[in-house]
Amino acid sequence: MINKKGSPLHHQFLMELKSAGEAGAFFTDSHAHIHMEPLAEDMEGVISRADENYVRRIVTIGCGLEDSLLAQKAAASHERVFFAAGIHPHDSSSYDFSEAYDDSDVTKGFHKLFTYPKCIAIGEIGLDYFYDLSPRDVQQKVFRHFLQLAKEYKKPVVIHNRDSAEDCVRILDEEVRGRDRNGIIHCFSGDIQLLRWALDNGFYISYAGPVTYSKSDDLRATLQYVPVDRLLTETDSPYLSPMPLRGKTNEPANTVYNAYEISIIKSMNLYEFAVQLEKNYNTLFQA
Repeated sequence: MINKKGSPLHHQFLMELKSAGEAGAFFTDSHAHIHMEPLAEDMEGVISRADENYVRRIVTIGCGLEDSLLAQKAAASHERVFFAAGIHPHDSSSYDFSEAYDDSDVTKGFHKLFTYPKCIAIGEIGLDYFYDLSPRDVQQKVFRHFLQLAKEYKKPVVIHNRDSAEDCVRILDEEVRGRDRNGIIHCFSGDIQLLRWALDNGFYISYAGPVTYSKSDDLRATLQYVPVDRLLTETDSPYLSPMPLRGKTNEPANTVYNAYEISIIKSMNLYEFAVQLEKNYNTLFQA
């Protein structure tokens, strides 16, 4: 792994990145939040720096209705930005259960968002039992509903799971088992139960900055189980900066660090891996 900038491995990475880019390869940050601060205030700079690192596509992910509207606005303003719309489990309690789902203003807002051509997925949705910022029964109810909307709109889903794999797998199995191009397990954290179910049911596995961390040997070990044609990379920016940039605000340009770490583990050069990642993205989203 690249422990610090200026190291021999960092230099090797920069050379390989330049070579891959000049050969025509490029990267996608499959999960970012560039419509959120502090990235939103410098969105043009964020996109420009991504371009310098051959990151030519960004998917910015909504975490509630208002947040998803901001994601849609960012995508509408930039050719190579796409978006997903959904309710993060932290914000599940904000969903209006006082009315029938289809009569809720929030639901109507999401229905409209899902019709935009650049809305390529529903998410991020899922469960989070680490923080429990919304009651678990409410999280499950909202999660299930958005999975049903994904089937209605025939869109992939972006799944958030933290300390909730058993319930996450149970609900996914009940709602979307066996569906083609089901979606993405975002920022995969290493849960083997979820990994096995996801790979059997049309999901792609996306790794973020933690795959580069010195204490993430167990997470890196899970890559042996993931075929290269089911991998994606992401930043989850502005969070989870990769080594050697920890402690700094993350941004889409840095997804190349995660890709490089995985390419080494998969015994591929960065150009080969970038081409494979692009095939994976196109297959999932039928781009």
